[in-house]
Amino acid sequence: MLRVTDDVLELRRWAESRGGWPCRDAATGRLGIAFPGDGWDAVEIGWSEFEPTFCRGRCVFVYDDAMGSHRCFVGSEAEARAFVSWAGAAGAPPPSP
Repeated sequence: MLRVTDDVLELRRWAESRGGWPCRDAATGRLGIAFPGDGWDAVEIGWSEFEPTFCRGRCVFVYDDAMGSHRCFVGSEAEARAFVSWAGAAGAPPPSP
């Protein structure tokens, strides 16, 4: 089930419990959570950089709480709504950031 939060401690617990770490997309600088074997160009950053940037940007975190799931999204509330709509529509292309 998808959940949404702006609580960075909840985000951190979820990510670390699945082996994830904070990162930025190398091309866009967008915040994200990376996992071993991810196929995107992520630059690892520390939680000390991620957390204040997340809060200053008024970001939200959308995540799947199913055991073992790595499906997640970091962005604005409007982007999160688009992600949730996309995630619920089978075969739809992912939303543009």
